[in-house]
Amino acid sequence: MHARRLAKKLARERRRLGRHAAFGTHPFNPWPWVCAMLVNCISALTSWLSNALYEDMVRIHGTNKHAMFSPHKKIYRLLLLTFAPKFITSFQSAKMYCEKQSLNKKRMMASAVEDMEFSHDVEDEILIGIISRHMKRKRISRIKKSAAKNRKYRQRKSWAEFQSKLTDKQFRRYFRMSRECFQLLCEKIQTNVGERSFKSEQYLADVREGNVTQVHPLLKSMIHCHDESTGGFICGEIKLALTLRLLAGGSYLDLALLFECGWSHAYNIFHEVLEKWILDDKFVQMNGVEYCTDVERMKNVATDFSRTSNGVINGCIGAIDGWIVKIARPTKKDGVYNPGSFYSRKGFYGINVQAIVDKKKRILYRNILSRGAEHDSTAFKNGQFFKWLIENWSALARHGFYFIGDSAYSLQSFLLTPFDNVLHGTPEDNYNFFHSSSRISVECAFGEIDLRWGILWRPLKFTLKHNINVIDACMRLHNFIVDYREATRVISDVEEIDRAIFDDDCRRYLANHPDMDEFGVFGGEEDDRLDENGNQHIGGRPTKNEEESRKHGKTVRQALCDQIAAKKLVRPPSNWYRANNRIVESQ
Repeated sequence: MHARRLAKKLARERRRLGRHAAFGTHPFNPWPWVCAMLVNCISALTSWLSNALYEDMVRIHGTNKHAMFSPHKKIYRLLLLTFAPKFITSFQSAKMYCEKQSLNKKRMMASAVEDMEFSHDVEDEILIGIISRHMKRKRISRIKKSAAKNRKYRQRKSWAEFQSKLTDKQFRRYFRMSRECFQLLCEKIQTNVGERSFKSEQYLADVREGNVTQVHPLLKSMIHCHDESTGGFICGEIKLALTLRLLAGGSYLDLALLFECGWSHAYNIFHEVLEKWILDDKFVQMNGVEYCTDVERMKNVATDFSRTSNGVINGCIGAIDGWIVKIARPTKKDGVYNPGSFYSRKGFYGINVQAIVDKKKRILYRNILSRGAEHDSTAFKNGQFFKWLIENWSALARHGFYFIGDSAYSLQSFLLTPFDNVLHGTPEDNYNFFHSSSRISVECAFGEIDLRWGILWRPLKFTLKHNINVIDACMRLHNFIVDYREATRVISDVEEIDRAIFDDDCRRYLANHPDMDEFGVFGGEEDDRLDENGNQHIGGRPTKNEEESRKHGKTVRQALCDQIAAKKLVRPPSNWYRANNRIVESQ
């Protein structure tokens, strides 16, 4: 190749000099031409020798390095030191360079010349180091040039173009909310985190056009680099849509192709949106202590429960229950050295979620830090909110407020439970009917969360921390959708459409996974109580606050039972017959 190029260059130079000599414009002086061509020839020969030195010497001399360098060492060193200044400037600097190299560096240089041993002569070591470095640089350069030539740049679709191709039903099925609700969600997140962090599609367009005055110059260069290399900066709407679709049960492989991003980057976006946007208390707050100190809010919730129970349950400010979410087996990386504590009696590993819900299925309090093998009452007592209620139960009792829960919890002044082992037609049985009718809202809330977010249909396989984040994000987004439903006042239509869409998705999922034995929301496990020091024990004497709270709770429950009997309210016969039929069939 070099000889052919030199021949062409010689012919072009000869024609040029011939034209000058014919027209008399240039006197023919051959010495500059000869010197230039000699330098070009020596430079080309040096480049060829530096590229093919290793292969040529191995081909001629085999693996005997001493025989390889002995006849040609002076010529190679002279050419490299004279006509290859980009590799090394002088022999003395090369010698100093080799003396400063660490043992690992020498081994790396030696790996370029396989099946050989270094000579005791320092000059041979210098030559091998120079050749190996040059060959490595040439090889890396060829790989980079080939990759750059064959690179396929992405062409990302804009969010406006993508969502315009979806119908309202398709949009709701993809992202588990309406188009208007999604737009409101984007606006709320952008207000909380700021437009510079959210980077909406309109904001990026304004930055490109220069309509944004106060913008960091690094952001402009980043947007330009993304436009030139990756197909464009990923806007906030697409990040949020990708997160919602993963929560809805979508595959990250399909979403990477749909939104033109890397497979691993899809989950990076997912966790970033959860931690920085959705799990922010500015977005949705679920704090039980703050709720119990807001008297007006508790009065509104108590009014909703009273309206649906004919005025019987007139002081209820929330219904509590437990929910076990399936997860993969925790490992030591999660800080879990006893994974059996997460194994529930349902036959899978899980996290026990404790939640308090109002009549509109809005979550008021949640605790996602309990293991799957814990009983509901134990998981609730281990939370900080229970300790606060034990110390401040009298404040709620003055207003006549209380929560309601099933028989898994212990009776307290602030938590009323049903009567155990009652007979049909008794006042206690009538009380249990109205109690369970009001308490069913928490079961409906769990069912709606589980049915809406398909990621909960199979065990969560992230780390334990990320599993908790996913569950918390699903509950916060559920509250946001409930608030949107209440604000738009189209509750019946929205619930009907959602139920039809989500039921269809659920049936499709179960049809593709026939090996699933159980699906849905599960309750708590056997009781495993802890004393004040955190030691395990069965039973035990309650504290003074707990004993006083329990006595007051019995008084309140009996007063409600007497009130139901005074109003002559009974359980509907059809409800009792259905219950009896279910019992007979199960037996």
